[in-house]
Amino acid sequence: MRIVVLVITFFLSILPVGDAAAERFALQAGTQWETYGCIADSGQAGPAVLILGGVHGNEPAGAAAAEKVCGFSPILGKIVVVPQVNSLGLKGQVRYLPEIGDMNRVYPPQGENTPAEQMGMEIIRLMQRQNITMLIDLHEARTFHRLDATSLGQTLLFANNGVSAELAMDTVDAVNRGISEDVRKFALVGHPIRTSSAWYAGKYLGIAAFTVETSAQQPLEDRVEQHLAIVRELLTDGGWLRR
Repeated sequence: MRIVVLVITFFLSILPVGDAAAERFALQAGTQWETYGCIADSGQAGPAVLILGGVHGNEPAGAAAAEKVCGFSPILGKIVVVPQVNSLGLKGQVRYLPEIGDMNRVYPPQGENTPAEQMGMEIIRLMQRQNITMLIDLHEARTFHRLDATSLGQTLLFANNGVSAELAMDTVDAVNRGISEDVRKFALVGHPIRTSSAWYAGKYLGIAAFTVETSAQQPLEDRVEQHLAIVRELLTDGGWLRR
């Protein structure tokens, strides 16, 4: 029980309100699944990146890492973040609620008008409105891919286009140099799951898009830092951050 309390305490401690200069906005405003986003605008013309966290409610590390990105200060363009896409799932610590649906299997929506499809459409509109040129979706898997090939833990999935492949290879190489244990190193295993946000962004928008998967068989703080390491590298290569 003490371990559970410590983990929950840590998780709450790493969910700051974000950078005061970042613009806040709501998605699904006025509904029970309302969530928020932030936009860190450099004030300089340039590309826009979208980072999603907490799409699955039993994957808290991505949400915590995405919230931290709200405090980043880009040197050009914009960093757009939705830290808790599935806010009700995160509160209940469940992947998704049946009455809402899986928020990472609705791209593009199929006209069922479920809460998940409505959120998917809101995010698609956000991508269009902000002219997003890169998407990064932060997830977790049950164990290490290097120990169990059926799990995606410690992998980077990249959209099926040239710009995504090149960035993915460079990112994994850079991040792995800072990881000593082979089992914790990231691997490239293929493309995002069909109908996920990263799959949609790559296929329909033709932009660089990635799904990051950390292994849940690690302390929460380690998973958060691994997500941030991947994000920082991608944002640096994309020109948003200074190396």
